[in-house]
Amino acid sequence: MALLVTFACAGAPSGTSVEPPARPPVQPLPAPAPPAQRPPDPQSFPHGRALFDLLVQSPGIQQRDSLEALEERLVLDLTDTLATIADQPSVHPLLRANALLLAGRRAVPRHFIMLRPLLQEDDERIRLAVVAAARAYLPTRPEASMQLLGEALADSSPNVQARVLEAASDRDVEMLRAYVARSPAHELAIVARDLIAAAEERGAPLEADSGGVLRRTGPGGHTLTYRPRRSWPSWQLSIGTLALTPADGSPVMLGDSIEAARSVVPAFFSNDGRWLVYERSREIRVRSVETGAERVLGPGLAPRPLPFTNDFIFVRELPDARTQLRTGSRLQYELHRAPFQPQAGTSVDAEVVGLVGGNVRFEVSGAASPVRWMRVRERWDGSGFELVGDGIDAVVLPGPATGDASESR
Repeated sequence: MALLVTFACAGAPSGTSVEPPARPPVQPLPAPAPPAQRPPDPQSFPHGRALFDLLVQSPGIQQRDSLEALEERLVLDLTDTLATIADQPSVHPLLRANALLLAGRRAVPRHFIMLRPLLQEDDERIRLAVVAAARAYLPTRPEASMQLLGEALADSSPNVQARVLEAASDRDVEMLRAYVARSPAHELAIVARDLIAAAEERGAPLEADSGGVLRRTGPGGHTLTYRPRRSWPSWQLSIGTLALTPADGSPVMLGDSIEAARSVVPAFFSNDGRWLVYERSREIRVRSVETGAERVLGPGLAPRPLPFTNDFIFVRELPDARTQLRTGSRLQYELHRAPFQPQAGTSVDAEVVGLVGGNVRFEVSGAASPVRWMRVRERWDGSGFELVGDGIDAVVLPGPATGDASESR
């Protein structure tokens, strides 16, 4: 069975900005108490007094400005020297940590290899600096940096763990679930669960129970329950029932032929939990959780909420743009944006904001369209959000105050 997704969308003016989803920033823990040791001694520092005076400063903008001023005065790039200091066991840990922070922000590719061994350092300040450096490398070395952050998440220090959660955000839901399973400190477990919930509400796969049932509780305590009626485990596909249980009400059946792929159920709440967008019979529907009133936007697939807005997105296939390949098909979709609640007097319910391209392969998930499992994820450089997924071209999404999405890249 091939579940080829056709994305349809209606066009509506962009919604107003709203409060972000329940994903509070990681609260900074108390600064780590440095181990009892002698203060840094300029006489034993082999790289000059000027650099010593810079590295004993508290990390921050003033320290970075001091580095740039020193480099301008010396007519010399000190990045390699900073990396050498960070990797030099004979240097005081405070100086090494600050050197690593400064060098890490510049994310020079050849210096990345030095980071992993530094996670074994006894001094917590150095390990915290490794996390900061890994975060700086995310835009240029995303996979390697996320792997390094995953290793740092196993650190015994709650301070290091907190920094990793802040850096990794909700980008890797499996890493977060494994972390929660290790029973971390209560405050950090709460943060990790909030990140997992945010990832799931943006299209990350859910965890099934022993009977294959998928559940998600959204804002306001409203719960979605998906029960498969027919499944194709080897393809990770199923068709089943979807029920909505309001926080203060009884379950309401939304459909009995909902298509799910790779544990992604095509139903998502608005940020405030008052609205639900879902796909049924390959149509996009928006439902008021409070009243049950629904509106149908027409053909479409794979709705997802647009972060920090009252809007959602979905796709509709352009059939004339389909191309047959040797091992599958190349599909093209219009990306649509629509408000959960249209503004009074608005005549247009949705608008086209971009294109999504993807490849259907015969041997992958029963030739289902890859838009079935795409998710909204924060960009590696933190500049906004994008649509990503196995088999689709990443698309930068419009922000709260912008219209069009960038084309696939």
